[in-house]
Amino acid sequence: MQKAKKLKQEEKKVVLAYAQLKLKANRLSKELDTMKQNVVDVFDRSNQNLIIVQDEQGNSFGLQKINRKRKKFETANFKIAHNDLFNKFCTEIEYSEYKAIGGTDA
Repeated sequence: MQKAKKLKQEEKKVVLAYAQLKLKANRLSKELDTMKQNVVDVFDRSNQNLIIVQDEQGNSFGLQKINRKRKKFETANFKIAHNDLFNKFCTEIEYSEYKAIGGTDA
């Protein structure tokens, strides 16, 4: 096991800022997920694809519903149907993830 090195003041600031932003991003992502069904319901009820509203200061904000299509490769089905090809082209990758911990949002 490596011996822990003392961090410089600037490094501490970077780690702190990154962790705080990451935790905030996680919290905001959860809030958006919670609100999404309400937004879907508003668009369905109003039968519109563009809704613009104003805040108390008169600033305009809006949401636009855009229906898109894309193709999705069904990995699980391909693996079942062609396991030999799947294994032939399957590679393992290694990467680092930096998970934020701590604070009041944890």
